[in-house]
Parts: sequence; C-alpha cells; structure tokens
Amino acid sequence: QMEAEEEGTKKLSEVNFENLPPTYHNESDTETRIGNKTVQTHQEIDKVTDNKTGSTVYSEMVITSIRDGENRRNHECIIDEDCDTGKYCQFSSLEYKCQPCKTQHTACARDVECCGDQLCVWGECREAASKGENGTICESQHDCNPGTCCAFQKELLFPVCTPLPEQGEPCHDPSNRLLNLITWELEPGGVLERCPCASGLTCQPQGHSTVSMCELSSGETRSTEKDDPLITAEMPFPGLIPRELLSDYEESSVIEEVRKELESLEDQIGLKEPDSAHELFLEDEI
Repeated sequence: QMEAEEEGTKKLSEVNFENLPPTYHNESDTETRIGNKTVQTHQEIDKVTDNKTGSTVYSEMVITSIRDGENRRNHECIIDEDCDTGKYCQFSSLEYKCQPCKTQHTACARDVECCGDQLCVWGECREAASKGENGTICESQHDCNPGTCCAFQKELLFPVCTPLPEQGEPCHDPSNRLLNLITWELEPGGVLERCPCASGLTCQPQGHSTVSMCELSSGETRSTEKDDPLITAEMPFPGLIPRELLSDYEESSVIEEVRKELESLEDQIGLKEPDSAHELFLEDEI
C-alpha cells in the first residue's frame, strides 16, 4: 500500500516549471500496476505569464486513486455465449461476470437470464411460455402475436407484448397513429408507448387530457369487425402495415379501415376536404 501511495506522489516532484514556455497547459492520465494494486493518476499543469507585469502563475493538480486488483473491471465475459451452460453474462458499470441462471418467478430483464426453456414474462422467469405471448419481451411489432402489440411498460425498463386496450382503457394517440401510417418506412413496426385499440374501437382524446381512451367506433359494432379475420388476425392495427404488403390488400377492408381513420382525424382538426380530393390524397399516399 505504501509503495502505491509513493508512486502516486512522484508526479508532484517531476515537473520543472522554469523550463516550460511562458504559457502552458497540459493534461495527462497514467495507470501504474504496483503488486496487486493499480494507481491511476490524472495530472493537470498550467503556467500563465502576464505580458505586462512579467509575473507568472504556476499550478498543478494531481488526482490519484488506488484500487485493489479484484476491483478492476472484470472481463470474465463480454457476451452470454462466453459463459458455461446454465449461466449468463451480467453487465454492470464495474464488472461483466457470468452468473447462474434464474429459477421460476425470479426477477429478470432478459430471456437468457432464465434457466432452461423459461422466458422472462412481465419481468419474471416463467415456464410454459412462448415468444409473442402476452408479457414476453419484444423488439418490434413482428415479435408479438395478433391481439397484442410491442409497447413499453412504465413498471418495466423494456418493451413487452401487450394486449390491445379495450373500451375505456388508455391507447395509442390517434395523431401518432396517423404519423406511423404516413412514415412507416422510417421505423416499420417500431415499439410504441401505448397500443392501438382492439378491433372495433377507436382511440379518442379526452378533452384537455393528454391521455386518449378507447371508445366504440361511431355507427359500428364490435361484432362486425370481429368477424373479419383479415383485420383481427393478420392486420391488428393498420398504422403498422409494411408498405410492401399493403398492395396485397388494396381492395380489402384494411384500406377501408385506414380511410375511416383518416376521415375521423380530419373531422377532428377541421380539415375535411371534398370526397374527390380526399380520395386522390389517399391514393397518392398509399
């Protein structure tokens, strides 16, 4: 320990300010290994000379830290595959270490943390779960089963497959859904903050509230849309339809659903145009 401390103070006596230029600034970082300890030194040297008076100001700042070898960043693993079977690589600010996998009902943030065929579901390891089901971790809309969407949850730090909200539940804002429809090529199937409404419902703003809620579509019943397998099974919400797939459904009810959604949004913001102009706009966008 004493040897390491002496090494950390050497820099103070090594600087010869007289040999430095009139104006000088320098910063340096060094790391020295002494036995099983590491000495880290940050040094700043300044020399400023007043041209009028000729007076000179010298300053030196040295910050030294000493740490034991076992506290150095551990490179036991970089990726999960570096660990033995039944272990995963745990990442932290100080060390990367192989940790034993977690048993059922243990808190998790990644599927690989769970033992065997378990998956991380709603933040805990569970058996008999399949990817795409309610609560499983996702990275895009394509990872989730019909009837769910990939969305962030405030109680979790990662997105999961979330059931589409029902009547009276918070939902993905309609204006954002229109933006997704127009710019799907920029971020196709991206993770959402909230899910769009389930089939037969529309997401409506609630007065001056920042939260929108699912409400029954005007003039429609949920039963008629539930009978349409194209919407419920293949295209749960049109705002996330890939552009290359859209041409296959140009004459389908999906396009009609999109048209109704656009008309509803235009009515809300007072931009309703004549039918012919609106149809031309829709054809150009699609």
